[in-house]
Amino acid sequence: MAVDRLIWKIILDFFVLACASFPLLALILWVTPFQRGFFITDPSIRLPYKEQMISVGTLAGIGFAFMVATILIIEIVRDRQGKGIGEKFLSGCVVPGWVWESYHAIGVFTFGAACQQLTSDLAKYVIGRLRPHFYEVCNPSFNLNATANALGYIQVYTCTGSDDAKIKEARLSFPSSHASFAMYCAIFFVFYVQVKGKWRGSKLLRHGVQYAAVLGAWYVGLSRVVDHMHHWSDVAVGFLIGAVYACIVFVYVLKPKKYGLPVSWDEPQVPTNTLPRAVLAR
Repeated sequence: MAVDRLIWKIILDFFVLACASFPLLALILWVTPFQRGFFITDPSIRLPYKEQMISVGTLAGIGFAFMVATILIIEIVRDRQGKGIGEKFLSGCVVPGWVWESYHAIGVFTFGAACQQLTSDLAKYVIGRLRPHFYEVCNPSFNLNATANALGYIQVYTCTGSDDAKIKEARLSFPSSHASFAMYCAIFFVFYVQVKGKWRGSKLLRHGVQYAAVLGAWYVGLSRVVDHMHHWSDVAVGFLIGAVYACIVFVYVLKPKKYGLPVSWDEPQVPTNTLPRAVLAR
């Protein structure tokens, strides 16, 4: 029966991941972002269009590969050091402890990634903030004499640009999902290495690697502003979303307490009986 429960756990895990991932696909395929208006004199949406340095596919591939490799290496080393959870049995087959721990950690990381991505993408479609290069991509045509446009805020207009995909993307500025995912990966990595990647060889090596991961996420966010893909506030909120989800998922879903974190940081209690042993023996 234990084997059956383990199989059902795996099936339910994949079902939950599918439920969290399907809305993302639905947004991309079937949902149209909110058509927000703009001020004629707004210079923040008149920047030239530039090809992005880091594409969605590149960021996702690097982020997942980086985290999967980190988890596998740490769990294999912990298993060889005798710190693993021991073997498990699945349908009569022996599963090494590091394989099960890796599956658990990668699954939790993927679940959190899907949740933070859905949060940022849903906000994109609901708010419909215009990207800095919107005017060049859309090339809007409008009538200033129309009642809806009389006050200088253009609400009724038609995009005459030739690339429909770019026009749709130009309405998805807030928040930055690049910044959100990059910071999610960085903070999750920092926590995972801090809790499970302990090495006594160097005091600063682990923290140096953690800083490099955060710096990489910071660079991803800055590149989105440089590429005219986002406003700085889009990137700031994206960083916040990613960091918050990484903290919540790591602490409350992965649950690091079972990996040796202290249950309480309270000072140990001093014994009330402070008499010398010689006196106590009399």
